[in-house]
Amino acid sequence: MNGMKPDCMDDFIFTNQTERSTLELILARKLPFPFCGISGILLHGNYGTGKTTLAELLPNLIERSYSGEYNLENGAGRMTVFEDGCVDHYMFRCGGGLSTTTITNTVNKANEFNPYSKYSGHDFFVFDEIDKLTTGAQQSLKSLMGLKRAMFIFTTNFLHKVDVGVLNRCHVIEMNQSTNLNDYLSIAQNILSNMKLSVSAINSQQVSAFAQKAKGSLREFSSKIVIEGIKLGGTAPR
Repeated sequence: MNGMKPDCMDDFIFTNQTERSTLELILARKLPFPFCGISGILLHGNYGTGKTTLAELLPNLIERSYSGEYNLENGAGRMTVFEDGCVDHYMFRCGGGLSTTTITNTVNKANEFNPYSKYSGHDFFVFDEIDKLTTGAQQSLKSLMGLKRAMFIFTTNFLHKVDVGVLNRCHVIEMNQSTNLNDYLSIAQNILSNMKLSVSAINSQQVSAFAQKAKGSLREFSSKIVIEGIKLGGTAPR
């Protein structure tokens, strides 16, 4: 990880450590998923906190966990994605007239064929900004979420706009500003190291100030670190 291209769960910041631990248990294959009627993971928080990026990485991370090639004793949070690219998943960019019929037909059609993913035996359906779906489209998801081999991953900036029936079928994970400065120091140090600078080139007080101003947006925070790093003579990460 170079501070700009996350490839494991430790590259993200979670507001609630109990909620983060739920994801760790899933990736460590200690918590069955889907289980007890819960077949979704819903990531919510402000703009720029990494929700969409993590949502698209989770199918890959889950598959790698099931592949058995990673030693989970090293920590599920440190497990990186497969090196050979993304694991196939169905991506729905919500809004723009995405219809209930399109969603239902896509999910049901996938369920008729051999499992899409070879290790977990599940199909992955990612819905970015689920709050942009109509009320009817959101409600239609409730029956689809009961399909045995389907895993659903949702993102939203507006938790209150998500159907309560969908919420009830999800592990709800908040991604907002952390109160732990070490979370931001770790990211800043990764970026500075990649820029060929000392990890202490930007002191902790500056890092804290950047983190506070970003209000949870890793996009803004990382950008500020890079700009400051360039001023100090570093090379922009690629």
